[in-house]
Amino acid sequence: MKFRLLSALLLAPLAAWAAYPDMSALKPHGGQIGADVKLTITGARLDDFEDLMFYTPGFKVKSVESRAANKVELTLSIGKEVRAGNHVMRVRTKSGVSHMRQFFASPFPNVEEKEPNSEFAAAQPIALGQTVEGVILSEDVDYFKLTVRKGQRIGVQVDGLRLAAIPQGAMDPYVAILDKDKFEKAFSDDTILHRQDGYCSFTAEYDGDYYVMVRESSYRGSANSFYRLHVGDFRRPDAIYPAGGKLGSKLNVRFLEARDSFAEEVVLPAENDAEFVLYPKSQPPAPSGNLFRLSTIDNTLEAEPNNTLETGTLAVAADAYALNGIIEKPGDIDCFRVPLKKGQVFECRALAQVLGSPLDPVVNVYTPKGASIVGNDDGGGMRRLDSRFKFTAAVDGLYAVRITDHLERGGANFVYRIEMVASQPSLTFASPDYTVNDTSYRQFLAVPKGGRMVLLENFTRNGVGGDYRFDLPGLPAGVKLLEDAAPGDQPGVPLVLEAAPDAPHAGVIVTPLLQPKDPNNKIVGQMRRTYDIVRIGNVIYYQGIEDQLPVAVVDEAPYSLEIQKPETPLVRNGIFNLKVVAKRKEGFKGPIRVFMCWTPPGVSSLGEQSIGEGATECVFQLSANANVDTKPWKFVVQGEADAGKGRVYNASPFAELATEAPYVAANAIPLTALEIGTPGVMTTNFEVSRPFEGEAVATLVGAPDTIRIAPIKVTKDTKELRFTVETDEKSRVGKTANMFVQVDVPVGKGVATHRIALGSILRLDPARKAAPAPVAKAAAPAAGKPAAPVAPAAPVVLSRLEQLRQKNEAPKN
Repeated sequence: MKFRLLSALLLAPLAAWAAYPDMSALKPHGGQIGADVKLTITGARLDDFEDLMFYTPGFKVKSVESRAANKVELTLSIGKEVRAGNHVMRVRTKSGVSHMRQFFASPFPNVEEKEPNSEFAAAQPIALGQTVEGVILSEDVDYFKLTVRKGQRIGVQVDGLRLAAIPQGAMDPYVAILDKDKFEKAFSDDTILHRQDGYCSFTAEYDGDYYVMVRESSYRGSANSFYRLHVGDFRRPDAIYPAGGKLGSKLNVRFLEARDSFAEEVVLPAENDAEFVLYPKSQPPAPSGNLFRLSTIDNTLEAEPNNTLETGTLAVAADAYALNGIIEKPGDIDCFRVPLKKGQVFECRALAQVLGSPLDPVVNVYTPKGASIVGNDDGGGMRRLDSRFKFTAAVDGLYAVRITDHLERGGANFVYRIEMVASQPSLTFASPDYTVNDTSYRQFLAVPKGGRMVLLENFTRNGVGGDYRFDLPGLPAGVKLLEDAAPGDQPGVPLVLEAAPDAPHAGVIVTPLLQPKDPNNKIVGQMRRTYDIVRIGNVIYYQGIEDQLPVAVVDEAPYSLEIQKPETPLVRNGIFNLKVVAKRKEGFKGPIRVFMCWTPPGVSSLGEQSIGEGATECVFQLSANANVDTKPWKFVVQGEADAGKGRVYNASPFAELATEAPYVAANAIPLTALEIGTPGVMTTNFEVSRPFEGEAVATLVGAPDTIRIAPIKVTKDTKELRFTVETDEKSRVGKTANMFVQVDVPVGKGVATHRIALGSILRLDPARKAAPAPVAKAAAPAAGKPAAPVAPAAPVVLSRLEQLRQKNEAPKN
């Protein structure tokens, strides 16, 4: 598991209800391994502080000296087994769990920066083997003075950007080692291993004083531009060769610097760890290590000369390959010859920058006859410059793999490792991001006493099928998993935890797993969630992968939610109004956001509804398509409210709603053309596939308000739907498409709402114009009698074609 960015939140504390504490700052940002450190946490809603939740073992809150709404002072014990580097933690209070925040462990004791030290002559004296906690203000430069002996190594590393936390500013540090005459002997701005955070070293040329300078790379800075400067006689390798090894093996490795290296024998762990870090044992302790790749594959190490396809290093035939080498000089090319069999499918990944190497790898694969198969430069991911691709061997033979640097650079630390493995079956799961630019929001389970909290877990399957079940070992006392099923035919399911009303306050970091229900299936599903460590706006500087989940029991929520028990099914191509009812504690009247946490495939809904201030219910309209599985489903919703102490979460119990086959069906009503002002009929067939009792109501939906279409009643014996359409001078000429018939069929204590005759169309044409009446000749009147009036001739009804012809022949203005 790795680390996540911090985001500051809301308001100040009030009543003893569940809430969301805010950890906005730490002082100091780290401590010495094997020692105690006095830690001050500032933020909001901290007055009921309980503990710190670290994702790695070895940390323990020894005592709490003070608690206040915006500050906690405590003593933190850091065990000797804790590795150097950055760790992640959360604040746990009686009322909630905070966002993540990084905490750094160092082999050295902390020293505070003291002003004035902004001038070379006023440099602050320090000693080797110390970590300076400081801050860079605008246009500030901090100087530190060291007294060393000739030949003694001076190693420095600065942590700056990695201390950043939203909404605080970030520092892009520049660090340099200067001699007594102010000449820079070594410097570092950015590094591949630590990105914007730099490190460098220098061997003293004389007995006496040397200086370390720290500033912001662009001479910016602020009251929030913190840094940790590690100063010692340590070596800080850029990379390791080979860059990985086989689990449980002994391996000779070289720790590589830009102009030097040293070798050690290492024993690799027997169990895989995607975040394994290797530290030199023969050197003074360093403040951080190097990522090292663990796998089940035997290494193939390059052997020079290997700069052509024909002279490439020959790998021993195997099912998977790990090709290791160094692009040692500008223009260097490394090649390998790999025996493959027809039909083998390989997923290939070049690991370089992800392990600290400056190499920007370009990898190409060639057939046994030298024809190019595939090539890749940038493969994306956290370190996008590392190559990644997939190919299939078309014939048996020796295939060539070629690697070089994109800009034809090279050097002693341009290490690479190309892993070629067959596609491996795997199952992972993760919760989605619930908001924009904040991958920490709602990524925990703070379960209120007597209540619940839910996370949606989406599955990623690669060659793995079958049903699974969730396994969450070590839950706090009084907490239980409501449903552990993870069906093989579902893309994701809600994970719901419930706490008993008398469950004690507690918090643990659990490693959730998916266990197969089939004993012959040996693939265990693991949580794998990518999240931001440092993000400034839309720019992501650091990311990590999380495989653990914080679970805590917190104070009860000031409200509870319940889904009203459905009395009727949701039918295919139908809709269902799912009512959610809120029960409020006395004194709480605030609005509640209600989230639809999950819907089964084929069912859609709005993701969020609101229960207004003082109100008690809301409704989610569920819509099913024609292919949804017909079975019972368990729905759950989650509430979020501000009860005066920040965000308060509580989820409903599960409520079962069945999806069923429809009772009725009908074809779309074909295009029906009517004249405005003349009543007409829209008609289609009506089929009853499941008999029902009583009368159903059919309504033609989708027409404008100026068109009147009365609902009709139908029964199980009805064969045809006939809707009378009435229009008037307010009705507009034109076509109305995508109409449908809604049929409310009586089922049990309610109705099952169907949508049939989808895609029905109505067209309104102008009223026809009557042709002028011919003049009738009057008969001659009889002698002595007046002439009889002539009756007007009946109007001639013109066809639609005649109307159009007349309109076309009419003179135009």
